[in-house]
Amino acid sequence: MKVLTQSEMLKKIGDNVAKFRKLRKYSQTDLCYEANIDISTLSRLERGLLNVSFTTLYKICKVLNLPPKDLFDF
Repeated sequence: MKVLTQSEMLKKIGDNVAKFRKLRKYSQTDLCYEANIDISTLSRLERGLLNVSFTTLYKICKVLNLPPKDLFDF
């Protein structure tokens, strides 16, 4: 099992956020409104450019009805 670098892990988490958001048919705008986060935060997160807090990930998971562990399944 390969140990990921921080940037690789951020990219994979961001990819999972985008994947689950799209599966649940949320636009970035709608998810940000429901989760009370800034759209630039979500955009940078999904591109793997931002290391967000667990609180932000929790808000996203709550809106998407997703266990947080699913974001780390890669």
